Amino acid sequence: MLKKILEKAVSLDASDVHLTAGQPPFFRVAGEIFRLGEILSAREVETFLAEILSPRLKAELEKNLAVDFSHVEEKLSRRFRVNVYYQRKFPALAFRLIAKKIPTLDDLGAPPALKKFFHAAQGLILVTGRTGSGKSTTLAAFLDELIKIRPCHLLTLEDPIEFEYVAEKSFVSQRELGQDFLNFAAAIRMAMREMPDVLLIGEIRDAETMHAALEASAAGVLVLATLHTRSAAETAMRVETMFPLVQRDAIRDLFADEFSAIISQQLVKTSTGRTCAAEVLIANPAARSLIRQGKYVQLPNVMMSGRAQGMQTMDFALKAIGYEKI
Repeated sequence: MLKKILEKAVSLDASDVHLTAGQPPFFRVAGEIFRLGEILSAREVETFLAEILSPRLKAELEKNLAVDFSHVEEKLSRRFRVNVYYQRKFPALAFRLIAKKIPTLDDLGAPPALKKFFHAAQGLILVTGRTGSGKSTTLAAFLDELIKIRPCHLLTLEDPIEFEYVAEKSFVSQRELGQDFLNFAAAIRMAMREMPDVLLIGEIRDAETMHAALEASAAGVLVLATLHTRSAAETAMRVETMFPLVQRDAIRDLFADEFSAIISQQLVKTSTGRTCAAEVLIANPAARSLIRQGKYVQLPNVMMSGRAQGMQTMDFALKAIGYEKI
């Protein structure tokens, strides 16, 4: 039955599927969620889990009451990102469909300024936004193009692995949390011994990982990562506030030195479907100075005056695609 539900999701071109006992399957298509099919029993949901959970994942679910992993349906030739969690004492599943083919940056409507960093020797690029805003897809599109035009060693640390990268010119190593490494910060430091040129960190969740990412950039690696923040200003503030007060002056200086760009994006509906609207802050002397001083509320002024460099505020990005905020 699970295979039929996932097959339906693929045929609908759904982005997400939610399966919970006591409710029918819910599908999200073009940003809208709707129900389809019969109500699922608790036994059916338990059967779904038995089909897709390995002993390791089952043990992690029992320990943490939640687990994230990737799942491949061979007959559909599709990969899914899966989150299993509990609600009202019963397990539930959320599937995110991963694009069969990695789209290009142009396909996504991603900011052209990103392409400036294909040949960057080092620096930290943060792609931020809410859950479901397309952060992982934007990074995948960037990396897929980068490794095809620039021979390099790409190393990814993900939770879970979503997109698979293949390039004749580049060496690619992809690692998954819980399967290939146990801790992001430690994995970043270990990865530095392998001399990567480009390092992808699926998500920065804590101060230790952020500091390791900044150290990797300072050591000469192009580092890309995601954060769940909604703007460039909020992102810079979030980086600082991850750390204790006694460390914040030093962290502001380090972040100001190492960041290359902050791309804060959202997916918005247009007449032709959904497209990416992105705020873009690119490191320049003015941006670095404001970050050192903690004057994050002034960063939009840098973006407005830096349009020639490819910068833009979210308001400008929304108006450019004909979308007006309500």
